[in-house]
Amino acid sequence: MILSISMPKGGRFLRKPDFLRSRQVDEIASTNSKIPLELDELLESVAEEQEPDLGDLNKALGALVDIFPDVQPDVFREMLLSLSNESRLEVVTEQLLRNGAQYIQGRYRKKPKDDDTTQTRRLDALPKDDTFRSDKYKRVVKDTMYNEFKSLSHSSIRAVLAEHNYSYTLARPTLQHLSSKSWRATISTFFTRKRPATSDPDLHPHVEWLPNSSEPSNLLPYLKRTGCLELDQELYRVYIAPVLVRQNQERLDKDEILAKEINETEAEEANALFDCECCFTSYPFEYISTCDTHAGHIICFRCIKLAANEALYGQGWARSIDMAKSSLRCLAPSVPECQGSIAPQLVRRALCTEKDGTTNWQKFQERVTSENLVKSQLPLLRCLFCPYAELDEPTGMRFKDPMTLTAHLVHMPMDPLKSLIAVLFILVYPLLWVVLYPLLVLVAVLDEPTHACVQASRTRTVRRRRGLRFTCQSRTCGKSSCTNCGSLWSDPHTCNEDSLQSLRQAIEAATTSSIKRTCPKCNLSFVKSSGCNKLVCNCGYTMCYVCRQEIGREGYGHFCQHFRALGGRCAECDRCDLYVVEDEEGTIRRAAIEAEKHWLEREGKSKDIDDKLGAVVKDVLASATGGKRCDYDAWLDFFMAIVLE
Repeated sequence: MILSISMPKGGRFLRKPDFLRSRQVDEIASTNSKIPLELDELLESVAEEQEPDLGDLNKALGALVDIFPDVQPDVFREMLLSLSNESRLEVVTEQLLRNGAQYIQGRYRKKPKDDDTTQTRRLDALPKDDTFRSDKYKRVVKDTMYNEFKSLSHSSIRAVLAEHNYSYTLARPTLQHLSSKSWRATISTFFTRKRPATSDPDLHPHVEWLPNSSEPSNLLPYLKRTGCLELDQELYRVYIAPVLVRQNQERLDKDEILAKEINETEAEEANALFDCECCFTSYPFEYISTCDTHAGHIICFRCIKLAANEALYGQGWARSIDMAKSSLRCLAPSVPECQGSIAPQLVRRALCTEKDGTTNWQKFQERVTSENLVKSQLPLLRCLFCPYAELDEPTGMRFKDPMTLTAHLVHMPMDPLKSLIAVLFILVYPLLWVVLYPLLVLVAVLDEPTHACVQASRTRTVRRRRGLRFTCQSRTCGKSSCTNCGSLWSDPHTCNEDSLQSLRQAIEAATTSSIKRTCPKCNLSFVKSSGCNKLVCNCGYTMCYVCRQEIGREGYGHFCQHFRALGGRCAECDRCDLYVVEDEEGTIRRAAIEAEKHWLEREGKSKDIDDKLGAVVKDVLASATGGKRCDYDAWLDFFMAIVLE
């Protein structure tokens, strides 16, 4: 009997094992000359080199990051790779919405710090290191790491690369740390006298320093091609570009110092120096300024910098800054004192001669603008992370005409009760338009509480139409925040979810404590629902519900024994009443208002800004007193949204 056995393809066994791939890097590097790569060329080449399916995967990954910004991208990569090309974005989205905890397993992204104002406008943008990588990139990175970290086993290198999504930039520091602890690296360093791999570009194996023809003293970094344009771009961005920027800045600094020396020498030879009327030092024309008075006092840039820094970081703001002109006062010690100021463009030139001059000028402008806005007393929308502000002035109160209002109510979804009220409102609206509107406006203007309620409802309606998301337009910030709760905006956003719960708990605890009694013997807490004011605890302790005094011995003798009119107070003694009913509703209300006040002071919030914070007290009081809350503000907002254009 002859058995036929299907043999696998020969290529599977003839393929080179993984541990031989480290030698391929030398062959790749030797076939390419050392060329100082340009970043624009690399970007075009990388775009052409991308695999067709890789672009679809990265588009789906970017969409998922926008939908779920709090989840780490590796969760999406795992789920996308486990599905076919058809509708994988929709399937992953549905699975995360239904069973998110099963797939996420606690892998959430860290929230950015509130004081970080230097990040870009796209706060939740997907970094390049978190995207899907091509097979060629993974292969070349792995071979490069094999060749660079020969003291580590290939399995360790592959494990580290897998942890960091095969990112060369992210994986290299971890491999450097592991390599420094390896005994092979210690022995190799001792015998070969070679320093271990570091993040210094001078010692990177793919960066070679060659003489510069224009500046022989400065060596120019050249990047050895790795065989993968995507990796070449990454190496250029991390190791080559910062060095070129630093060298260019050093060259500019040297040229500026040399130009200043030549300028001062030529000005001194031509007798073209000017004396500062503040420090009495001579300077060329390029480093002086004058005030805007007819006297034209000469002030040098050095004095301007010292005065501006003292105003910003010291105690000289009120003395040195002219808020009317948003500039620096004249520094000349004249008699009488000069009332002039220095032009803002000259102050900027003076400050920008320092290293951190641009930052100081920006702080100077921000402080001047902030103080002027405060003095204007205008309603403002402020960014919570920088001094940027916008005018928050709702449009004028214009009412809809009857035809527009009718069309609006017909197409507006409402519950049956509001629909009935809306129909009745349509019937009487012409009468309101002709007769009652002037009367209502007059009452709202003359009666301050009514006017305040109407204005607050109008402001809430305008803000609700405009939306709660406020995006800072500052080029250095660009963050989005919620105008309602004041927190950093994140999709989906819920205003004051934690704050509302915290405020509710504080008010409920205060209202409960205001009416409950606690037995000092067994610490049992209780509330009297009915009966007399003599209370006996389960432990046998007897106390008065009114004054909380122990009455175990005297019993009912603690209470008033005199006859008197029903509901009146005793005129013969001041003992507690046996059946007096305490004003629990008033006590609860006072405790709730006091607890709300303390919580708002502690949290630094205002219930006038957030409607939900102001409604918590009403909800707690309604539930505590057994009544039903009538939200007049909600009804007023409902009608304002209908009648306002």
